[in-house]
Amino acid sequence: MPLEEKAIAAIAEAVTRLDPRAATALLMRRGNDPLWTGLLRMLREMGVEAGDVRLAPQDRCWAPPTPDDHGHLLVDGRAYAADVLIYHDPFGPARPGADLLALYRLLDSGVKVVFVDFPHGMTRTVAADPLRNAYLGALSVDVGTVAAAGAELRAVLQDSAQLVVRSGNASVLEVSRPFEVRDDFTSALLDVPVLQLPYGEVWVVAAPESFHGAVELTVARGRNVRARVSRGRLSWEGDAGSLPEVGSPMVELGIGLNKAAPWLPPATLFEKSHGRLHAGFGDSGLIGGRRRERLHFDLPLSRDSSLDKER
Repeated sequence: MPLEEKAIAAIAEAVTRLDPRAATALLMRRGNDPLWTGLLRMLREMGVEAGDVRLAPQDRCWAPPTPDDHGHLLVDGRAYAADVLIYHDPFGPARPGADLLALYRLLDSGVKVVFVDFPHGMTRTVAADPLRNAYLGALSVDVGTVAAAGAELRAVLQDSAQLVVRSGNASVLEVSRPFEVRDDFTSALLDVPVLQLPYGEVWVVAAPESFHGAVELTVARGRNVRARVSRGRLSWEGDAGSLPEVGSPMVELGIGLNKAAPWLPPATLFEKSHGRLHAGFGDSGLIGGRRRERLHFDLPLSRDSSLDKER
């Protein structure tokens, strides 16, 4: 089966995984990629009444719709019925049109959400096709294989007294209990009815106080920079003038499981790349924690970072 067809089937399966009885869905997509037209066709063949909101290919505003008093989703003054929202996340630097509190309100109204990372609006055509194929490959990964790998790693991590991340020459980050361990599928069952595609991640979620030590992160243009971590708060070592401002504390350590996802720090696939690590900051309520903030974001740890467990 071609990658595009596998990717379409994976997104459709995510809809029914979240809600086996879903009768209505709303797709909010950026542009007119065949991935989306094929998905609409498949959903309708499955008997799902699928609405379609087409945003401009260059639109990079993150703004899921708001529910009205009747549970319908409002987009540009029009109301859509939707058991499941399929939301095409902005690719590249996003402009916030809403925050996670808006997403919490949407979930509280009973709508389940499938977020899909997929490139759009590429200005460099030489990179567009390879990047599209990379995302199609990651979307097409076998769900059963990823779920089994996630369950195995989750069991190992959950049995650990402490986790230790080693990166660079001497950077050691300790993650102390209490913490919880989740993957794509358990989080959708235990926390909030949300799936983030492509699949392929296990994460450790904890209060900021559980994170202490030092770590190396990969920032702009593949540059590795060391940061001290105290109670989840980062402080860059060296000149911080060109480094990202990290005002929120660390709440997550993520481990990639998707063998088809390349390690591409400028793109979101770094979160899923097999064996690679990343750190999450800000909100943790959506991923199994208790901290609610207006945003959550991830930064990749250096490529040589590794994870050890202590019993």
